Amino acid sequence: MTIKTNFNPLCKLMQNPMLPKVVRLAFPVAIQSALVAILSLADLLMVSDFGKEATASVGIASKWHFVAIMIMAGLSSANGVLVAQYWGKNDRRAAKTITGLAFWFGIKLLIPVTLIITLFSSSIMLLQTSDSMVIELGATYLWYSFPVLLLTHVIIVAESSMRSSGDALTPLLLGAITIVVNIALNFWLIKGGLGVPAMGVAGAALATTISRLLQVCLMAYYLKRKNHWLLHEKALQQTHLLWVSYKKIAFPTIGSAVVWALGTLVYQMIFGHMGTTELAVFSMLGPFESLCYSIFFGISVACSVLLGQSLGRDEYAQALNITQFFIRAVFACGLFVGLLLLSGREYILSWLSLTDVELYPLASPAMIIMSSGICIRMLNMVIINGILRSGGDNIFCLRMDFITMWLVGIPLVAYGAFIGEWDFHYVYLMMIAEEIVKLSLCLHRYLQRRWMNNLTVVNAF
Repeated sequence: MTIKTNFNPLCKLMQNPMLPKVVRLAFPVAIQSALVAILSLADLLMVSDFGKEATASVGIASKWHFVAIMIMAGLSSANGVLVAQYWGKNDRRAAKTITGLAFWFGIKLLIPVTLIITLFSSSIMLLQTSDSMVIELGATYLWYSFPVLLLTHVIIVAESSMRSSGDALTPLLLGAITIVVNIALNFWLIKGGLGVPAMGVAGAALATTISRLLQVCLMAYYLKRKNHWLLHEKALQQTHLLWVSYKKIAFPTIGSAVVWALGTLVYQMIFGHMGTTELAVFSMLGPFESLCYSIFFGISVACSVLLGQSLGRDEYAQALNITQFFIRAVFACGLFVGLLLLSGREYILSWLSLTDVELYPLASPAMIIMSSGICIRMLNMVIINGILRSGGDNIFCLRMDFITMWLVGIPLVAYGAFIGEWDFHYVYLMMIAEEIVKLSLCLHRYLQRRWMNNLTVVNAF
């Protein structure tokens, strides 16, 4: 009787009629996100043969790209929210117009960001480490990968529109091809061969640049070949009202993304100034953590699309049912994944090359902390990205990100590292405090139901 009761919630989740839709949207996004995380890990694992300085340099250089990618994520998230709602309303012209606005605004924003990151690469990395070799290698990485941000923006915006209109499979297939090419180029350019000398860190950056360019070309070819709505649908001539509605969502979302991304950069700076060994461990665990989160990212995207389409049709009761399903599903999955990571942590550390006598004492307790906190992080992800932002509750998300990260997490981590002089794993543990506070704020906001908004412009055209 007890066994039946314990498994009853899981059975209800599996029998939910919404599950096939969730799988169709979430599974491709999760696989693609996992492949991207695997690619980041592959970069680090391959350059680790050149020493811990090379590993740390790729870790800190890629963090600056990460900050810029968070800007893109804010733009594409706002784009995806509105496209999903207009798609639910069956208004393709408005969906196409929103996509165009997101694309061109992002290009204008990212050109100066790219120039700053590239031209002043050596100076900005002084913020993260004082190791001259790490700085030199990191600057090389950023110079060889300078077009990557603009190419990535094109891809992210197009993918968000495709997913919000129900097509999550095509971005996965095109992304998978690109990632396979990228890993092959990594083997060739990082370690050398076929007349090309070993390029190390520069090879990792060049491989990423070439593969991103290929992905843009493949995306353009696919859209043209399929006569896709993103190309053939006519955009609206009057864009003012759409631009105003897009800005109301995009600007707070970008602000929230930048606040969060800069916060993660500050975390890295703190660990970097604790020592190169600490920085190498932190840099290696980051991509693996992203790999673990990939399945939940897929779930949050599926939640955002299905919820956005329901809100666009004013189906508020259905929208509430959708959110309840996703919260239960993520809680169950989070517990399962956390237990899985705890039981297999020794194999994971060996796979990540963190069993070295210098690295293992830091990495092993950090792995336990990561496994224990993953359920909390995942609930935050689906509530924030899948629910609150789908209904346009972005000002709250911005305030919450600032409070939890900059007033709770970062001060605690900085205190532990520089004043308390705690061991690495205790400092690493302090990052979980941010997530606990965030979850309490998110659940309170969710229960208030202020996110239940139709964001489409009524009678605008």
